[in-house]
Amino acid sequence: MNCPKCAYLVPEGVEFSFCPKCGNKLEFVAPAPPVAPPPVEQVNESLDQMGIKAQSSPKRILIVEDDLFIRELYQKQLEIAGYEVESAVDGMEAREKIFTNPYDLVLLDIMLPKMNGLDLLKIIKENPQTAALPIIILSNLGQDSIVERGLALGADNFIVKAEITPLEMLAVIKERIGV
Repeated sequence: MNCPKCAYLVPEGVEFSFCPKCGNKLEFVAPAPPVAPPPVEQVNESLDQMGIKAQSSPKRILIVEDDLFIRELYQKQLEIAGYEVESAVDGMEAREKIFTNPYDLVLLDIMLPKMNGLDLLKIIKENPQTAALPIIILSNLGQDSIVERGLALGADNFIVKAEITPLEMLAVIKERIGV
């Protein structure tokens, strides 16, 4: 399927509700085929190659993502890597969790119900209790203006979902907070 606005070719079997290139809302969303996470042994081998080891007192990560498939994929991969993971499906739920639970890092989508990710980021960074909390924006929106706004609001990193694998994401997280 091509985006009618910018003609970006959405890869077959990939589910997007917005064009990852221009952010245009797509009328047709192809169902993503179910993808099982790789076997634990394969993930552990890959993690070992990247120098990621599980720890006795796991770092806590909050995934703020309304897409069930993406949320569960990252949650499983992070848990296998030894992180304690919680999730929130909208900006308001995430706000409540962030202000009542300690986290070492937040993976934050932008397009969320009830409160978008950039508004949530602004609230987090303006509060002295949470201002130092590392935030990685993980979004399908990659326009320069959105990336610049996210970084200006205090995000530590901005990653376009379609441009990174779960194992590459683990490396980014390890670099930011360790294991």
